[in-house]
Amino acid sequence: MIIYTDLYNRTKNYTVPEKTLSYIEDKFNVNITTILNPDAEIYWGDKLTDHHLKVMPNIKWIHLSKTGYGKFNLPPKTIITNTPDSSNGVAEYALTGVLNMLRGVNNMPLTRMEFDPNIDYILPFNQVKCLIVGYGNIGKQLSRLLSSLGIKNDKVTRNDNIKNILLKEKYNFIINCLPFNPTTLNYFNLSTFDCMQNSSYFINVGRGETVDENDLYDSLKTNKIRGAFLDVVKNEPLQKDNKLLSLDNVFISPHIANAMQNSLDTQINVFTDNLIKYQNKQPLNNIIK
Repeated sequence: MIIYTDLYNRTKNYTVPEKTLSYIEDKFNVNITTILNPDAEIYWGDKLTDHHLKVMPNIKWIHLSKTGYGKFNLPPKTIITNTPDSSNGVAEYALTGVLNMLRGVNNMPLTRMEFDPNIDYILPFNQVKCLIVGYGNIGKQLSRLLSSLGIKNDKVTRNDNIKNILLKEKYNFIINCLPFNPTTLNYFNLSTFDCMQNSSYFINVGRGETVDENDLYDSLKTNKIRGAFLDVVKNEPLQKDNKLLSLDNVFISPHIANAMQNSLDTQINVFTDNLIKYQNKQPLNNIIK
């Protein structure tokens, strides 16, 4: 049995050590390769594309090391599982964004006089209202976290008319947790940002492809919205010439929302637990298709 993984020779949160790969090979009597192999039966990682599936047509089980997916078309007769525990880290990071922007920490001056313009936008938690867009594992966990702090939050899915909702209700934060697929491409665009309050903040812990970055840039540049907290962008890794970097009302991190101590161990354990079930022809955990 051949397993292809792309969790190799990358950053700390996305690199399974060689000794761990060797341990899995020995314990489960499998062959793990980091080179595309047409005989591979299992995919394990987070960078899967349609090209991989074309080169490896015998894949029967796809295990995603994170929660979301979207860079490949779902192949028929293929089991797809994920690592839902990573949702907790992403939700907590989104909450970090809310607190960061609410208190002006993202762009903190060194004098009280310079900080004065922020004061009119700082609210107690019980007066803050968030709209969570995308109500999967991440959205649900984020809603629980916000509610525990007394922060009001509404939830919508990709199928709801977000523009009508934004026009009817005033939200301090719009938090994008959407996955990427053909229906969510550029879901957030100029017509969406135009429906937000000019005091609103936009947070993206979903997928970069769901946002029209030119429209986001224009909305931030002209102060149609107050600020943005972004963990993802359309083209990653983030390019130095991305014009969002020229704005002082944007905070951007390099897609690290799910990174935390022991998160790699969790990814490995979730995969190997399912590998045992797969080899024994038992139902897998965390099936998303």
